[in-house]
Amino acid sequence: MGALKPEIPRQIVQNLKFCRLQLRSGRNKMLQYLEAARVGSWFGWIFNFGFGSVLFGVFPFERTVIGLFAFSLATASVFVLNQYFDREADRENEVKSSLPVASGRITPRRTLIFSFLLVISCLILVIIANVHVLPLFVVYLGLWTAYSTPPFKLKSVPVADFAISGIGAGLLPFLIGGGLNGKLISNIPSIMWGAVPLTIVHCGGHIIQAVGDYEADRKTGVQTFVVRYGQKKGVIVAGFMFLIVSLSPLIYSVFGLLPYRHLFLYFVLFPLSIPIVMRYADLLKDPSTKNVINMQKTTRKYGIIGITVIWAYALFATIVSF
Repeated sequence: MGALKPEIPRQIVQNLKFCRLQLRSGRNKMLQYLEAARVGSWFGWIFNFGFGSVLFGVFPFERTVIGLFAFSLATASVFVLNQYFDREADRENEVKSSLPVASGRITPRRTLIFSFLLVISCLILVIIANVHVLPLFVVYLGLWTAYSTPPFKLKSVPVADFAISGIGAGLLPFLIGGGLNGKLISNIPSIMWGAVPLTIVHCGGHIIQAVGDYEADRKTGVQTFVVRYGQKKGVIVAGFMFLIVSLSPLIYSVFGLLPYRHLFLYFVLFPLSIPIVMRYADLLKDPSTKNVINMQKTTRKYGIIGITVIWAYALFATIVSF
């Protein structure tokens, strides 16, 4: 006869099951907070930060990474705080109703605490990386707070809504990235040609997002530019902004702000815009939430390739110039 296997006491088995359930519950809660940060919605903001960080010179790698983490925490806090104040409107939104705060998976109190902790962690990292960019971070956080919170709630002020988004998602991340090496003041022309297209494209992107949020915003009384002037006009204005951005490299070259030798990259990347333009044409015909989502998915799919190539090229050009 084989040796009898020792039986594991029932209490130990129950404790192991309990520990496993606790670990699973903890992991699910962590994923909920990560979902509340909405990382997938601000990849473009990270590019703007990264573009600014390499355009004016290469900063020490470790401090750049710390600065990136600080910026990511600040941006996550912005999105979390926005969900706190928008939770009622988000429940009316077919896309955003499943977000952790709107769906009740994270309580309003915990949402505020989470946002506060993200801000504190961000400021500590900023001081470690480069205290000189602290004012830019304060402006960044203050602007987005005014965008979401009463009594300002600038997201409900037509034109100001997309202008704040352009500055907060385009200009300021670019300046924060560039501010790490302390050479912003000596690079005014580079700031101009780098920041203006980024600001305009994010203005247009905000309008497109507002087209998708039109019904929920209208029901909850959020007077965005799109609610005031209509979805069709919103799509047209955003398209005009995208057109300006797409032509900006050519315009800059004509006025001597961008050397002609860099234009080859423009023509290399141009085919990536074709699927996005096709999605935009669908949205122009039918400015529905479904078409907004389709356009955003296509933009992320092809845009991430384009911005990665642009960032790598800017880094290479900066290194070579030194």
